Amino acid sequence: MPKDTKVVFVKFVNNSKTRIQNVQPNLANIIEATALVSENDRIYSDCPHAATILTIASYVDDNLAFTNCAALATEFAVHCNVKFPINTEGPVNWYLSVKYDRDPITGAVSAHQHLYIDKLLKKWGMEQCNPLPTPFPQKADDIVEKLAEPVAIHDEKLIKEYQALVGSFLCLQVHTFPEISWAVSVLSKYMIQPGPTHLVIAKKFLRYLKGRKNVTLRWCAQNCTGAHLLGTIYGYAEAFFADTIPHRHSLVGHVFMLKGAAISWRASRTTLIVFNAAQAELYSLSSAT
Repeated sequence: MPKDTKVVFVKFVNNSKTRIQNVQPNLANIIEATALVSENDRIYSDCPHAATILTIASYVDDNLAFTNCAALATEFAVHCNVKFPINTEGPVNWYLSVKYDRDPITGAVSAHQHLYIDKLLKKWGMEQCNPLPTPFPQKADDIVEKLAEPVAIHDEKLIKEYQALVGSFLCLQVHTFPEISWAVSVLSKYMIQPGPTHLVIAKKFLRYLKGRKNVTLRWCAQNCTGAHLLGTIYGYAEAFFADTIPHRHSLVGHVFMLKGAAISWRASRTTLIVFNAAQAELYSLSSAT
């Protein structure tokens, strides 16, 4: 995605009349910044926290705002309207095909693409298909070998269908399905000249999505399950040495998690050929930073 098509803007504003802030609030000290302050000590009366936070995510002409202070968001909208008109549409429900839900009690936010997957299943006549437990229905090595076989016949209609289907998978992978990153990267390699085998395997991928669609990404606001601590970012990286056919590049991937769910992820092959598993692991760690 071109860098000039997406922007994330974060603004912190002190919300305490008496509290002295020795350190500017930021994501590293978010717990301290969200400490509660009394009503008499607030600069923004509608925000109970020591700092008001406004995060703007912008993609082309679609903008999404996260805030703990409605007054600050209103100030921002008024400021922007001086230069160009902005339409505020209230609490977010949908953004770039993703449905967002917020728990009014705990503040937890979840994201899913249930309806998007349902539309895909209907479009391809697979509404009644049986779900699969994994993206590929058999050993991944066997799938990769089948996909790597040369295609003899150039079918323009099949190519367009395959490109549209894999493009839909990319939309899911980018937003709410981190675990399909590798599988989608494999399918994406054959966008130029796919054959019947490629389309069959891509359609079977839909069966996995049907069984997976009700599992959402959920970011906790008050507590996290397992070993994760609230407000701490955890990163994981992995590599598979020389597993891409035929040139034997290595596969590398990483995921970063915050508040119990993934916030950033990627799977790709190395741009160079490494000579052992240790080099592949080091490459993976370096690409994740």
